[in-house]
Formats: sequence, structure tokens, C-alpha cells
Amino acid sequence: MITEPLIQTKLIRWSNLHSAVLLAASTAMLLFSWPIELLLGSAALSFAWFIVRGPGNWTSIGQFGPANAVTLFRLLLIFSLVTFAHQPDLIILLALLVLCLDGVDGWLARKFNCVSEFGEYFDKETDAFFMLMLCWLIVLDQRLGLWILIPGLMRYVFVCFLMLAKPPAYKEQQTTTGKVVFVVTMLVLIACFTDYPAIYQPLALAITLLLCYSFIASIRLIYRSARNDE
Repeated sequence: MITEPLIQTKLIRWSNLHSAVLLAASTAMLLFSWPIELLLGSAALSFAWFIVRGPGNWTSIGQFGPANAVTLFRLLLIFSLVTFAHQPDLIILLALLVLCLDGVDGWLARKFNCVSEFGEYFDKETDAFFMLMLCWLIVLDQRLGLWILIPGLMRYVFVCFLMLAKPPAYKEQQTTTGKVVFVVTMLVLIACFTDYPAIYQPLALAITLLLCYSFIASIRLIYRSARNDE
């Protein structure tokens, strides 16, 4: 039986590699105009490796569980978004479904007593990929400039920062405020597929600035917590 600290170490190691791979894929798309299939393929291989290596650690009861099944379904829906790249109405409907299902996996995990570190990482990495995909689809549809990729890449930059800087409090802390900011951000990104640029453009800029502030605040919190523990 693998101990909890060892499981967490393995998950952090995968999260670091996953973030580096998706950040590299996005960078290659920006520099060399490579197609979005590069990002999709990189993410698919990374998530597949994550899931295949997870048996025994999937949940506290050792099974994949209904919560992880919902997260997997959400992930598949996110991959399918690119199919509707030129059909904004379908993107809106599909993205809203993915967002609505976001709270279902956590509820199922608590209801069936199958909360796990694996499920936590699976959920938050799926959320991050969801945001990145929407940002890239917005750029490819020329609804906003390249700056809108900042929200999508923010988490991956943050994880890579943690990997390189190795601060004392290594694991990210989830907060209620962070969850609210995520939902608001996703709603604004979804709104970018409507026909009202005068509304969604300033909102998208506002959430980008908000996430930049949140990014800086999270780093400060990590180091402040470390000083308080000394």
C-alpha cells in the first residue's frame, strides 16, 4: 500500500510535468503557428498516463469511482470543444454543461466517501485545461488578441514557478475566493463566444487583470505562511 505522502509526491511530480508539457505546446503554437492538435495530443497523452498509472490511488476505496467518472466525462467534453471551433452557439452550450458539472464530481466524492488526492488533482487539472482550451478557441476565432491566453496559461506558469522556486509551502491552497474567481472567469470566457464584443472585451480584460493579481497574491501567501511557521 502506497503511503499518502508518497502518493502526493507522485501527483505533484505529474502535475509539474503536465504543466511544463502544455506550456511548451502552447509556446510552440505561438512561435511556430502549429495547429491546436499539438496541444490536444500533448494533453491527451499526459492525462492518459495520469489515469493509467492511478489504479489503487484513484479513490479512498481503491476504485475509479463516480466522481472521477464525471471528471473524465468533463475532460472528454473539453476535448470535443475544438470540433465546434466555428460554431460559437454549440461551444457556449457545451462549455456551460462542463461548468455545471464541475461541482458534481466533488459532491459525488463526498457522498460516496471516495475523496482522494488523485481526484483533487484530476479535477483541478481538468479545470485548468478547460480554461486554456477556451482561451485558445477565442484566439483562433479572432475574438480577442493573444493577451487572452494569459488566464489560460496562468496556472501552468504558477505550477512551473513552484517547481523551479521550490518554496516551503509547495502545494497550492484552494480557497472559496479562488473557486468564485474561477467560475466568474469561465463565465466571462464563455461570454466571449457571443456577439457582444462591447460587453465581453472589457470583462475579459478585467478578469485577466484579476487573475494576475491573484497569481501575485498566491505567491505572497505561500512565502508569508512559511515565515509564520518558522
